[in-house]
Order: sequence, then C-alpha cells, then structure tokens
Amino acid sequence: MVKSIKKKKGNGEGSVYKTKSGYRGQIVVGTDDFGKPIRRSVTGKTVKEVNDKLTTIKNSIITGTYIAPNKITVCELARLMLEDDLNLNYIKEGTYFRHIETLKRIERNPYLKNTPIQELSYAPIKDFMLAETCMSQSIINKVFTMLQKALKEAVKRKIISENPMADLKKPKTSKKREKVRALTKEEEVKLYKVLTTEDVNYSHQMLLSMLTGMRMGEINALTADDVDLRFKTISVSKTMARGLKGEPFVSKSAKTENGNRDIPISVTVLPLVKEILFCAGDKYLFEQNGKLINTSQVNMQFQRIIKKYDILDKKVKGKVSLHSLRHTFATRCIEAGMQAKVLQKILGHSDIKITLNTYCDAFESFQNENIAKADEYFADMGISFVGSQSAKISGTII
Repeated sequence: MVKSIKKKKGNGEGSVYKTKSGYRGQIVVGTDDFGKPIRRSVTGKTVKEVNDKLTTIKNSIITGTYIAPNKITVCELARLMLEDDLNLNYIKEGTYFRHIETLKRIERNPYLKNTPIQELSYAPIKDFMLAETCMSQSIINKVFTMLQKALKEAVKRKIISENPMADLKKPKTSKKREKVRALTKEEEVKLYKVLTTEDVNYSHQMLLSMLTGMRMGEINALTADDVDLRFKTISVSKTMARGLKGEPFVSKSAKTENGNRDIPISVTVLPLVKEILFCAGDKYLFEQNGKLINTSQVNMQFQRIIKKYDILDKKVKGKVSLHSLRHTFATRCIEAGMQAKVLQKILGHSDIKITLNTYCDAFESFQNENIAKADEYFADMGISFVGSQSAKISGTII
C-alpha cells in the first residue's frame, strides 16, 4: 500500500508519495483529446529530489519547453537528463558542457535526432555506432554510454518497454591509438632552455606543468590567493573549462574530487612561482589582455615550439602533446625514486591503479635500474656466480 505523506491540491501542482523504495511524485502535464488530465510520475530517494524534478517539469510547462513522453526523442531525453543532473548538483558545469559536446555528435544523426523513442530500432542505432568506429575509443565510449543511459531511463520511465540497444556491443575504434609519452631527459632539457631563454608565449604555464605535474586547466585557473609562499604550496581547487561555444570559464571545482589538493613548491620551482606572481594578471595569474586563457591556446603554442626548435627525438615513438608535460614530471619523479602513493596524491589521481597503469613503463624501468644496483651491491659483497662456478651451477639445473 502506498501512503501519501504530502499532497498538494490543484491542477498541475503535483503531489509526493512514500513508496517502499523511496518517493514518487506526480504532476498533471496536460489533457488528452477527451479533456482528461495527463499525469507524469517521477521517483527519487528523498522528498527534495522528487520535488526538484517536479519543479523542473512545471518550469518546462510554463516556458513551453515540455515534451510529452510519446513524442520525446532520445536526444531530447538525454538533454533533459543532463539538465536535471546539473540542476541537482550531480555534475559540474564543465562536465555538463563536455556531455553536451557528446550529445551534439548524436544529434548530427537525423534518425536519432528526430525519431520518437518508441519508434527506434536496433539496426539504425547499430549503423550509427559502426559509423563512429573511425573516431577515438574515448569518443565511442562517451556516445555509446550516453545512448545506453538515455534508453535505460526511457524504459525506467515506461516510455518504452524494451531497450533497443540492449544487445548491442560497444564497438572498438578502427583508429590506431598512439600513446601520449613523456619527454626524454634530453628533450626536457632542450625545452627548458627554450622556455627560459626565448620570448615564448605561455612559457610560465608550460614550465609550471613540467615541474609540478599540474594540468593546464588547473594552472590557467590559478589566482594569487592559491599560492602560499609561507607554507610553500599551491592550492588546486578550480579548473578552466569550455562553454557551449568554446569560450573559457573557470569551473568552481577541480576536474575530479581528488583533484582538490595542495601542490608542494619545491626549491626548483620557487623562483618560477615568484616570477609568475610578479607578472600576475588582475584576477588570475595568467591572463591575456584581461581575458582568460584556455588549454587549446597553450597547446597550439606548445606544438609550434617543439617544431620550431626541433625539440623531439624522432627515434622515440609515441605522441607528444601538452599533456606530455604532466607525464614528464611524473616520469622524472619515478626515476628519482618517488613512491607511487606520494605521486598519486600530487597528481590528484582518485586511485593508485590509475597512477600505476599510466606510468607502468616508467615504474618498470625504475624497478630494473634498482635490481641492477642490487646486483652491483651483491658483487661488492663477493656474491657473484661467474666463470666455472657459474657453469657448474647451471649444469645442475634440470
């Protein structure tokens, strides 16, 4: 039996009921051809969550943007879900805009953009996903996940009885993936000399990333208040994000929950930080004519530099991008003997597995170097199987 804990009277005002699994809300969204009210139901774990959803529906009715369930498309439902998540603080602004970019890819397909969910079928969705295999695996994953999530929600809301994508496997990219690599020691020294001796735009940001491991979005969002010279730390709590039109804006929080952290200012970095503070903009440390600087601007300049000054060793395989500066810092830390747990905290990784998997090659190389040192130590102690003694031992092995 469903017990009503809150009832609001009046056409379209909405009501909330207690259920076994949480709360259910109901609201009148219009009338059918016979003048009978059409009701829409929503669910949630708390009364507030349900009331927030009801308020969103009421506002869409008032503004004329409400779409009846029997006419809604998968793209429209996905957009509504994103807006709900943003309004209910489940996702941040930057995340919302990144998801909108994914949604725009789906909306380029006329079938998915214009066909009501009830009329969707397996074959056209499969054809769309197959056409996406020329893109990176990251883009394929985002598109596939968004479609699946929206269609599962459609089943949950009883717009459809079955998910037409239920049996569709996520495609794999046909695009050859080139792993982003760190700079070698020689390449890093060459870049360092260019950034400190040549008149190069965004040199301070690049140096800071290469010597602290900070993401460029985090660097471009820094203010003077984020730098504490007394305790020698840089506080990371924001990031630069892109709006719907690509315009930069400062997100109120870091890229991830673990992205909120304090970066130690080392002896090497301290003079650079002081120079940055001396040249700081009015509001943010890095500004260009009073305007925000986005990651793309810095990346384009970075690509020009490595090409103009012939920074890269063409014999070394792997892709070099602006993110390589962060990888370079991490690799040098590993080579210097830093523990993975410490590096995880500095980089802002949520899980140590991310640190270990991302820099497994560097950790393996560091491990081999240390084993070689151990061998030298054993040899100095007189423990070394060489000559006839080694042959004698090897001869006993079956």
